[in-house]
Parts: sequence; C-alpha cells; structure tokens
Amino acid sequence: MNPLSALGQASRAPAVVLAAVIASTLVAAFALSGLGGPPHTTPASTIETVVGKVSIVLCPEPAVVNSTACKAPPEMYAMRELVPTSSTGTVVSLPLNPDGTFVGQLPPGSYQVAISNCNFLGCNLPMPATISVATNSTASYSVCFNCVG
Repeated sequence: MNPLSALGQASRAPAVVLAAVIASTLVAAFALSGLGGPPHTTPASTIETVVGKVSIVLCPEPAVVNSTACKAPPEMYAMRELVPTSSTGTVVSLPLNPDGTFVGQLPPGSYQVAISNCNFLGCNLPMPATISVATNSTASYSVCFNCVG
C-alpha cells in the first residue's frame, strides 16, 4: 500500500467515527424528546350527566306556600333555563321542561346556579346557590328559587 494513501485513509477514519457519534446522539435525542415515538393523545375532557328539577316558589311565606295560587305555571318553567356558571367562568344553559325538570351535560367542577329571564321576585335567590359535579357519576339536583330557607 502506498504510504500516502494509507495516510489519507487514516485521516478519514476520525471523521467517520465522529459522524457516527453525532448521528447516534441525534437519534437518541430525537427518541428521548418523544418526537420519534407514537403520537401522544390528550385525554378528552369528561362530561357528566346532570338531571334535576327546578322549583319556582311565587309565595315564599310558609303560611301560603301550599296555595295553588303560589304554584308557577308550566309556561313559567318552559320559557327559562337553569344557568350554571363554572368557577372558570364557563356558562352553560340547561333548558327547563314545563314541569321544571332538566337534563344536561357538564364537565366536573363547581357551579354557581342562576335562572334565565330572572324577572320574578326571588329569582336571584337559588337554594342551593352552588352545585358540584363529580367525575364518573350522574348527579341529581333540586334547585329552588325563592324558597324559604
């Protein structure tokens, strides 16, 4: 072998080794970063079913609560919605049926409750004022507006 060609091959050897080290380092960094693996998925936020009944009391005094004149008519419920607002500010509307019942879906969390079309005496006094929705459950609530506490 020619001494000059042997010297040329010897000088290329460190460059080949260096290139192999750089390539394997890049592959390892790529794998550790997660970019080389299967795509990561973010779990979908859970939504829970809530059911319940809203009661609107037109005569909060205990002496007249049982009077038929104090019962809210079906259209009073049908034209309103229960309005839960989460602690993060998310507002949801759950339509009311003519008998005051509702069914809806909410993410788990704590909610302040209100009623839409709040134009009757005591409509801003829900009992309870907050509800909590737990994960992996169907929750049932009774919310009364203008009830005696």
